[in-house]
Amino acid sequence: MLSALGVTALSFLLLESSWLWGCIFLLIVLKIISLRDFNALMMICLIILLFGSRYYFWAKNQTTLQALDQVELKDQHFLMYSDETKIQGNLLQAKVLWLEKKRKLVLYYRLKSQTEKRSLQQNKTSQILVGEGKLQKVNPPTNENEFNWQRFYQAQNIALTFFVVRWHQVETRQLSPSEYLAIFLHDLRTSFSQHLQSYPTPLNFYGESLLLGVKEVGFSATLTELNKLGLIYLFSLSGMHVFYFVKALRWCFMHLYFSRELTDLVLLFLLPCYAILGGAVPSLIRAILMCWLALGIRLLFRKKADGAGIWAIVLLLEIFITPAMFQTLGTQLSYLLTLIILLSSSHTNWWFNVKLNLYSLPLVLYHTFSWNIWTLLFSNLATWVFEIIILPVTLLGCFIPGIQSVASYFLNGISVGLHLLAKLPGNIVFGKPPLLIVFIWLGLTIALEIVANKKKLLWFLALSYFLVFMWIHYPLGSEIVYFDIGQGDCTLIRDRFNRRIIMIDTGGKVHFKQANWQRRKEKTTGETIVANYLLSKGIARIDQLYLTHQDADHVGNFASLSQIIKIKQLIVPLGMEKLPSFKHRLALSKVLRKDVLPVTDKIQPTDPNLKLLHPFSKGQGTNKDSLVLWLNFQGISCIFTGDLDRQGELAVLKKYPWLKADIFKTGHHGSKTASDPRFVHALSPRIAIISAGRHNRYGHPDQETLATLKKERIKYYLTAKVGMIKIKEFFQKKSIQYYINP
Repeated sequence: MLSALGVTALSFLLLESSWLWGCIFLLIVLKIISLRDFNALMMICLIILLFGSRYYFWAKNQTTLQALDQVELKDQHFLMYSDETKIQGNLLQAKVLWLEKKRKLVLYYRLKSQTEKRSLQQNKTSQILVGEGKLQKVNPPTNENEFNWQRFYQAQNIALTFFVVRWHQVETRQLSPSEYLAIFLHDLRTSFSQHLQSYPTPLNFYGESLLLGVKEVGFSATLTELNKLGLIYLFSLSGMHVFYFVKALRWCFMHLYFSRELTDLVLLFLLPCYAILGGAVPSLIRAILMCWLALGIRLLFRKKADGAGIWAIVLLLEIFITPAMFQTLGTQLSYLLTLIILLSSSHTNWWFNVKLNLYSLPLVLYHTFSWNIWTLLFSNLATWVFEIIILPVTLLGCFIPGIQSVASYFLNGISVGLHLLAKLPGNIVFGKPPLLIVFIWLGLTIALEIVANKKKLLWFLALSYFLVFMWIHYPLGSEIVYFDIGQGDCTLIRDRFNRRIIMIDTGGKVHFKQANWQRRKEKTTGETIVANYLLSKGIARIDQLYLTHQDADHVGNFASLSQIIKIKQLIVPLGMEKLPSFKHRLALSKVLRKDVLPVTDKIQPTDPNLKLLHPFSKGQGTNKDSLVLWLNFQGISCIFTGDLDRQGELAVLKKYPWLKADIFKTGHHGSKTASDPRFVHALSPRIAIISAGRHNRYGHPDQETLATLKKERIKYYLTAKVGMIKIKEFFQKKSIQYYINP
């Protein structure tokens, strides 16, 4: 057990390079030394040394891969599994095995025609492809608390992506027996999934989710509601599902008069197959490995295995193969809660349910920033409903002919009930607690197992949660945040104690005209970057959102952001509110028409520190109609000009000759159509901020703009190079921070 905990702490230490993980690893080492058992000490030290060597070479390999920019390759062979291939719109995405390097990677291919799309959708078998294209790393996040795709894929032993330019299918190629077996199981999973899709809704979705671990788009609403209620674990294949899988097979074999030993032997073969059929997610692999080892020990040694010992062995096996597996919340909860269950004497009383919630809460808050109060009340009931109704009805509906409609009727009632429960108020945006606080909470929860007076400690634990909540929600400092939103603009302004939350633009993706078959649904950067940051800071509302003009790279995320964050007032340049494109976005959002305020410089904000300088009259929401805002931020003057052109900048300067700014947000992403030298000279800024995307097609920032800044001796920060940029104030002390060291 100690060796497993030590290895886990060591993996986090090497991945995160945090002093806190170093301290935890040191404490575990000191505990090992205190055992004074020479043989045990040597064994644990050898295990930690072995894993330390494994981590070192893994980390070295990752460093090499992360230094990779873009490499063009030809005639590369990829084994593309049928069940790990997804097509959305005109984009194919697949997790493939790169046969030349025997390495997993994510492959992308932009479909050329609707005919090609249909052909690939109809293909339900794994295939080997030869392609040419660009190999590159999975990029790390460039904003604080942005969803970390790099860690997500590292937890699956994936570090590279391949963007295919051209490809063709290979009919034959020599593969290993294990690769042929994997192809068979992946194709079997695809065939079974296709069969389940023919069932009535929602039985088809429940069947795919619970039997195969497939989350279809049509099931996303139910999954979102489960996630909101904190019950998503019921639909993530893990120990509970393996338990029922084994129980069902034992029942079948018993009626076939199999002996117990023969049943165990058959299960030893079937369990690894089910791991692939279930999608090979870490929680499922953990459960199957634990069950497999327990069966093997019983067959070989005729005795019951120690659950905690098997837990430790499985952890060591998995983490040796995938050193970054603990980077996801699902894996962390899977191992933590399994250990709690194994070490608990009783699994039925109310205290056991409270205990599981107390152990999971710090991790849930650290990763998701929110918690639903109904989770504590509904988790026991939900588990009972799952065991008695959902899983049996799904299994019967999927495997017994003629009852699909009845099963679907029952499951539809469950979906309606979940929808009603998810509508209940009770979701608390807590914010992201520091890692040290997470460990303190976990430590206090462990102490609850030991101390006699649990009531006092529970009150103390509740008080600590309240104090951290207040500390996150009422910060002592102020900040301006320039998001690295790609080729777009988005800026957050928040005051001390979160008294005022203002956002200027939301960023967004420019979508060129596409046919229906080319369009794809995907999360916006407003959800994965902007909303994530706001929620992590305990922010669930925006007091005023200023949309400078109509371009999608400034307003495209507005609708999706409003689904997560409440927007109290939306301010746009006069005339933009009548545009069909704006009305369409407004209809998709949660902002009411009465909360939209069209403005010119004749309508000033109620905030005395904010001045609206442009537009002067009604327009069409184009670049020349952009809002121009001047802000006094704790004695620092800042200006935001949207995409206003040079002529507009000079007109603003003519009307407001007093205009100065310490921080200049360059117009139009550093384009030469903005940042007129006379305007820049008059502002006399100390710092310029340029928001532009990496490798953007427009060549932003333009060399002419950079030359202007250089001539005026203005230091500039480019989001494409340094990521998120923050101007922070804490008790009159100001500082500038950026997410990536240039």
